[in-house]
Formats: sequence, structure tokens, C-alpha cells
Amino acid sequence: MAFEMIRLDRAADEPLHEQLYRQIRDELVSASFNNNSSRLPSSRDLAADLGVSRFTVNVAFSRLHAEGYLQSKIGSGTFISEALPETFLSARTTRTAPPSERPSRLSNRVKDIPDHRVGKQFDFGIAGPPGVSFVPAVAALDEFPIDVWERLRAQVLAQKGAHLLQYASSRGDPELRKALATYLCDYRGARCHPDQIIITAGTQQAMMISAMALVNRGEVAWIEDPGFYQARRTFGFAGAVVVPRPVDGEGITIARPSKQRSPKIIYVTPSHQFPLGMTMSLARRTALIDFARTCDAYIFEDDHNSEFRYTGPPLPCLQGLDNVGRIIYSGTMSKILYPSLRLGYIVAPHQLVEPMIKIRAVMDQHSPAIDQATLARFLTEGFFLTHIKRMRKLYSDRRDFFIEQFNKLLDKYFILEIPEAGLHFVAWVRQKEHMRLISRVCTEIGIRPSPLSSCFMKAEPEPALTFGFAAWSRAQIREGLSKFASALNSKLN
Repeated sequence: MAFEMIRLDRAADEPLHEQLYRQIRDELVSASFNNNSSRLPSSRDLAADLGVSRFTVNVAFSRLHAEGYLQSKIGSGTFISEALPETFLSARTTRTAPPSERPSRLSNRVKDIPDHRVGKQFDFGIAGPPGVSFVPAVAALDEFPIDVWERLRAQVLAQKGAHLLQYASSRGDPELRKALATYLCDYRGARCHPDQIIITAGTQQAMMISAMALVNRGEVAWIEDPGFYQARRTFGFAGAVVVPRPVDGEGITIARPSKQRSPKIIYVTPSHQFPLGMTMSLARRTALIDFARTCDAYIFEDDHNSEFRYTGPPLPCLQGLDNVGRIIYSGTMSKILYPSLRLGYIVAPHQLVEPMIKIRAVMDQHSPAIDQATLARFLTEGFFLTHIKRMRKLYSDRRDFFIEQFNKLLDKYFILEIPEAGLHFVAWVRQKEHMRLISRVCTEIGIRPSPLSSCFMKAEPEPALTFGFAAWSRAQIREGLSKFASALNSKLN
């Protein structure tokens, strides 16, 4: 029994023995016990614990004995009765009755999250169940150099010891920020100083920090349409009015009706538009920066998986063109290393660094210090670049094989669009009326390409699926696509 929960009020009109009797009885009524092992403390021990006289405890126990709640066993002590009184049984039935069907009260913030997946749909994480699922944008996690990572982790622990077990800076590990600044300037064409970098728990947190820093409730955030569904959820959750902006062959469109409110933040994926895959043109990049300056807005550049470009070197980031301090640049290690690492970064304009650090400190204070220190060593000792080069070669091979097999097996049902970068393909359905049956077949055989429609807010897309390819070997790709083609042939021929 939870005697530590008993509270006796000496200032109350109710006598102490009555308070004790009532609270013990209520505890018995509300809980379930194994009668053979539910032994009560002695009156002496309980009196000492509660700071009352033994007489007070004995009076309460006597009444509980008289009403049939307790029984004594000579030489053993006081126990809960094996034959419980009828009032106890009635009370127990009443207390354990199913709760009413009245819905729980939730905030509008939760209700407005535009995603209704719950429960078992998250059991396997974003990658889905084991096997060939073709879930988009999943990395080849079995190729991650765990032995190298663990060796570096052991080294930083041996070197810094208990220091890494303490609370850390909300700004992030200084060695990691310095290593990231060097990498971004050298390989992504960014212009930044380590003091501009804030370590985050990934791109989604970077978006939330940016929205909280810049957008008041009811103000406007622009996102690409189609675009990354997490951007829609995050900016909306932060209280922004999310306005979808169509994309064309050059990226997000800027022209707007004169009466439409100006945005406070604009979310873009210029190096590799998600999900369609085009690259924002130089003219559109320049125009977007000019537009942001004119309307006093900021651009959130999500530079997701830009390292994995297969037709030439990675393109410079948009932030490198920014001369007016209007771009918040964000990257993540989820696609390059592994998702559960939960490390990303913001490169903030100088005027936003301190406000963003304050917000990060309120959210969760900092990312794990041990992982930050390990990643810093992974970068500075060259393992990061080596891993990127190796994975780019592996993904390029799997990409080419996927294209070959898909077009050979499924060309009569889909038109495969081939982007220059990324970890997924868009496959347009040739006949609209087949889309529902195709979706049903995917469910039946256990593959999970995403419907392109899930990335749209306003525009009505042509039916299409997005297929991931990076996480599976050639043999697995062939097996999965053959199974899919065979199932479709049996249904549609």
C-alpha cells in the first residue's frame, strides 16, 4: 500500500484517526492487491512514519478491522482481508468502470497538425518493416562505419572524460562548429564563421527554432508546393499561416497577388527540390534573395542530401550568394550518417544567432555532448568526406541499376523521372484510373513507396509514387521490383 501518500492535516476539524481511517480505506478501494502478500506495517512503525501517536493508528486500524477490511494473523501481523466486504467490492466495481466516452480536451495546436498517422504506423520508424520497402529517402545504414565511429567515441571519452557527461552549451560543441564551418565553406560554397553555427537535433528542430524566432502567430510562412511535409507541420505548429507556393522548372515561384500578405519566412530546397528534384536556377536564387530583402522576410534553406549528386559535383548552396543576411541555412546528418544520431545545424545570420540560441536553450538545452564530440573528430580526421565519397559511389550504382530494372519491368505502368541528385525517384502513373489498384497492390506485397499527393497542399497532382532506392542492394532491388511487376501484371492483364 502507498502509505507514503497519506497526508494528515492537524488543522482540520476531522480527527486524525478519522483522516487515517478514511485514507487507508480509500487506498484499499482504489487499488488491487494480492491478499496473501499485502501486509500492513505495525502500528508502531506507521505511527513513527506519520508522526502521530500509536493510539491514533490503533483506533483507525480497529475500525477497519470491524468493517472487514483488515484481519490479524497471530505472530504475523495485520493483513488486508481475504474476504472483502461487499461495500469494498461495490466501490471497486464503481472505481474501475470504463471511463466515459467524453473526448479528451486538446489544444488547437495539436488538432491542427496536418498529419493523422498514429499508433502502429510508427512502430517501424520511417524506414518501415524489414525487407525491401522502397520507402523514399532512406540511407544505406548497414554501410555506416560503426567500427570507426565507436573507436572515435572511445577516444573522445578517454580524452575528455566526465566533461562530456555534464550539461553542454546550447550553441553546440565548439570543435564541431569549427569543423562544420570549414566543411561548409570548402565543399558547400557557404560563407560562415563558427560563431554563426548552432547545433540542433536535426532539420525539423532548426525549422521550429527559426519559426519561433521570426514568426508571430497568424503571420505568413511560404513553403514549396509540392514540398517537405514536415515543413508544413512545423511552421503550422509554430502558429504561422502556411501558404503553399507552386514550383516550376526553376524552383519556387515568387510572383504573388498584390493584396496577399508578405511572408515572414520562406522555406526552400534549392539544391535538390523535394520531392520533384529540380535545382533552383541562378536567376531564381538572386530574385528570391532580393524579394526577401524587399519584404523583410528570411529564407530557410534546407540543404538536405545535396552531397548525393550524380551528374557532376554538388552545387553551391544558396547561402553563399547572400550579401544581405537573409538566409538561414540548415543541414542534417540523418541522410549522410544515420537518422537516430539526431544532429543537425543552423548557419544563422549574425543578427539571429543569439535569439536562436535562447530558443534552443528553452526547447531542450543541447544535443548529446558525446555525439557532438565524436562527430567533430569524424569530420576533422577525414572520415566524413571519405564516407560521403564511398556512399555517393554506392548510391550511384544502385540508382543506375534501379533505373534499368524499373524501366524494364514497369515501364508500361509508369514514367520514371530521373533527377540529378537525391535518394528517391518520382514515378508517374501512365493511366490515372490504375492508381487505386496500384496502391492496393503495394499494400498487399508489403512495399511502401509514398504517394506524391502527400507532398501537395493546394495543387492537384497527377498520380505518382516516390520510390527510395539507396537502402537496398542490387539483388534486393531486382527482387522487390520483380515482385511488384508480377503483382501488377496479374491484376491489370
